[in-house]
Parts: sequence; C-alpha cells; structure tokens
Amino acid sequence: MGQGPLTADKRTTLGEALGAVRDGHRVALGGMTLYRRPVAAALALAAAGRKRLEIVTLTGGIETDLLIGADCVRRLRSCYTGLEVVGFAPHFTRHVQEGTLDLVEETEYTLSYAVHAATMRVPFLPMRGDLARTDILRVRPDLKAFACPLTGATLIAVPALPLDIAILHATAADHYGNCNLQGQLALDPHLPTAAAVTIVTAERIVSTDELMAMRGGVQLAGLFVTHVIDFPGGSLPTSCFPDHRLDVAAVLDYADAAADATAWSRWLARATEAFA
Repeated sequence: MGQGPLTADKRTTLGEALGAVRDGHRVALGGMTLYRRPVAAALALAAAGRKRLEIVTLTGGIETDLLIGADCVRRLRSCYTGLEVVGFAPHFTRHVQEGTLDLVEETEYTLSYAVHAATMRVPFLPMRGDLARTDILRVRPDLKAFACPLTGATLIAVPALPLDIAILHATAADHYGNCNLQGQLALDPHLPTAAAVTIVTAERIVSTDELMAMRGGVQLAGLFVTHVIDFPGGSLPTSCFPDHRLDVAAVLDYADAAADATAWSRWLARATEAFA
C-alpha cells in the first residue's frame, strides 16, 4: 500500500496529486483538531466536486467540516469533530442532527487499532474488553466481543480499516517524500502505512540532510508517500508549528459564514476560487 521508489522525485502539483481521489474513496485526513490540518487539500477537493467520500480522521476540524458543508462527504469516522474554542463544527452538527451524514462512532483506541490492523494486513486486532462497559458495542455492531483463546478474558475484535487515500500537511519534506512533522502527531505517522496513496502538502521542500537535522528528523518515511506538494500555508487557518499559529479570527469567520446558507456559499466560492 502506497509504497514507491525510495529515490524518485515525488514533487507534483496539488491538482495532479488529488487526481488520485475518486468519488466514494475512503480518505484519511492528518493532523488533529485545529493543528496542522490539510486545509488547502480539503478546499481543492471541494472545488473539484468530489462526492460520497468516507472521511477518516482521529479528530475532525475545519477541514472536515468544510467538506461536509460542500456536500463531499457521505460518511465520517472520527472520535470528535469540532472547532475547539470556537465551538461546534456547524455543518457536522447540522448534518448529524438532520440524519444526512452517516457517522461511525470511534474512540481513539478503536480508530488507531483499525489503522494498525490495516498496516499489519490482518483482518482485525484485539483490544481489551473494558470498552464493553460503554455503549459503543451497541452503536458499533462490527466490533465483536470474543474470549481470548489463551486466557479466556473478554477481548474486542476491531476490524482493519484500509485507506484509499491519506492526506497530510508536513512541516517540511524532501523530494523523495520523507517528512518532518512538528507538534501533535495524532495518527499521521501511521495513516500512510494503511493507504494506497499518500499525498503530502509541505510548508517547505528541503534537502534530506536539512530534514534530518530538524527536531525529530524524518518522522514519515518517503517509502509510504506517493505525492509531495510544496505548499506554504497549506494548513491555514489551522496552525503549523513553528511556522504559523492558529488563526482564531479566520476560524470565527468560517463559523459565522457556515451558520447562514447565503454567507456559506460566498465563503466557499471565495475559499475555493484558487483551486477551481
């Protein structure tokens, strides 16, 4: 899944890279809440009119909400979707209340186990049965309780979740797809290992030596990356440490626009104009 030549130059344009995304694909979005999110890629997907996507994200933020608002998403798998201090994610909240979004309830554990199972090419991974104390087995019939063949203890089988596409924003990358990721990593180092195609937008393209000299060095191997795009500010208005902070005012503007159909149409048209 997603493996390419180690020494191939993987630089391309965002439009060319997103040509790999098809209607109905399962697309994982990197980052966490309002930190290092692939917002430019999400806007480009909205501009391209992709439909019926299944979005997978540990915690969804503005990038996930705008795709829902642009009618690109049929299903969402996440353990949280919101705008943190700004409040609820408007489109997500409305679509869930209206029953027009298929929501798969996840926890951080179930989603990470599902991705790791896909990476390991096994049908499921077992987790401790403590999760059965919650209601998640009632809303997730695909999670199966079973007796451990060694101890007899109750375990829960979490099905593998292979991904069609993973899209991440990196602090820096080299020509070969090796990436440095600063700040909250969430599931970013693992999503590409479960994906057939991995697209990375980066604040800057640097040499491999420069990349290795950064704090943390290479945190995502180019072996699992298929496309790299030089895209400074590709996570705005979300943050990308140490290059730029969260633009709270811009997120507030987004939330205000999303609350009104006319304002939302104007916001989306303006935000996607560069990608049309």
